[in-house]
Amino acid sequence: MSKKILIIGSGFNALATAHFLKNKNYDIKILFERSLKGVLGSIKFENENFDLGYQFFDGLDKETDKFIREMFSNEDLYDFKYGASTYSNDLLYGDHAIPYWISYGKLFITKSFIFYFIKFFKSFFFKNKNELNNLSDLYNQLPPNIRYVVSKGCEKHFQMKPHELDIVANEMSTFTNFRQTLFNDYLSNLLKKNSHFFDEHLASRRKSNKSLENISLYPKGKSMEFITDKLIEKLKNQNVIFEQCNFDKVNLLSDLKHVQFKNEKFDQVLITTSLSNIQRLFKKNLGRTYENYVSQVFIYFSVKKVDFKFQYIQVNDLNLYCSRISNCSLYSKITGENNHLLIAEIPLTNNMELWNDDKKLVDIAWNEMIKCGIIDNRTEYKMAKVLRVAKTFPVPKVNFFDFLNETDLNIKKKFSGNVIMVGQGIFTRHKFIKELLNKFK
Repeated sequence: MSKKILIIGSGFNALATAHFLKNKNYDIKILFERSLKGVLGSIKFENENFDLGYQFFDGLDKETDKFIREMFSNEDLYDFKYGASTYSNDLLYGDHAIPYWISYGKLFITKSFIFYFIKFFKSFFFKNKNELNNLSDLYNQLPPNIRYVVSKGCEKHFQMKPHELDIVANEMSTFTNFRQTLFNDYLSNLLKKNSHFFDEHLASRRKSNKSLENISLYPKGKSMEFITDKLIEKLKNQNVIFEQCNFDKVNLLSDLKHVQFKNEKFDQVLITTSLSNIQRLFKKNLGRTYENYVSQVFIYFSVKKVDFKFQYIQVNDLNLYCSRISNCSLYSKITGENNHLLIAEIPLTNNMELWNDDKKLVDIAWNEMIKCGIIDNRTEYKMAKVLRVAKTFPVPKVNFFDFLNETDLNIKKKFSGNVIMVGQGIFTRHKFIKELLNKFK
């Protein structure tokens, strides 16, 4: 008799888990709350369905590339390679996503490198004993001029100050990254190759480093929802059951060997949803939050033509509102009116006056697209649409991992190891797949 598994969650994580375990011939049920597809859903614009912001399977290696191709329909996926560009201090720099500090001038770079060189010299004589309790502690290891900008970048992108967040938050936005681009690729790679210290502190473009994979998958000419719908249909044909319910009303019971939900008994329950939802599932510390959900506004524009070779621009500039601009029709499709689509993302708290002002949001996003160079000032948009999302992705606060580990231990004890948390504290699809493969070899 095959194992019976209940997966609690939605979106990529739940669907990836179902795909992986179904290949082991388990009986699977997915319990989801609002939307089964999560951010793999779509928005209707000019009679076509488009992604909810920028969506790609990137940062992959050969193992995770293979997993994604097997999970979705391989014939639909195209490897676009790395297609980022970064806008920093009025300069666009291609094939890179994090801030390009050279745009700030020679004096800025000189001050930063002197700071790093002194730390490098000290590292021969003193071990770094600094305890890192939050993101601010990590940023204290950066040059003061860079520290100021990325700290403000953290507030812009995450709507919280660095001392309120866990250090892992540095990996969740290009503007908040710990590794920095001070030099051209040749000099950066030379320093990184010959020094562990500089390898930890400096960055170079992915295309200049042959040791890094350059895989970036997308269903060319389609949308993420297209391949997600095909995956869901495949799972249904494999007898995977989908059930929608209110997580506040879920009651799991243990009888040592099984976990009971309603009138069904499961051999294991795998929880892929967020820590905030786990608090609701188990009624634990409901008065406290350990994640900050970033609220964002997405502004969709249709234009007749876009002459820009990169998939997106990461806007790492404190003087601009946008955090990213996606050249959607380059990799996805054109609209039903035969126009190209651009998407601007603006992180905003929903209590700001600007949040509800469509006209200002459209004007700001359009002007910043022109400023960043994705279109020129002679271009006019055909149509604009504003999408507000109060909760996009969660950023871990200080004490996130302490509470996560405590919760994990309590759940294992209560359910005799038959309820397993998967993927909490992991914030990329690539890393989620790695954890899934490691946990269930």
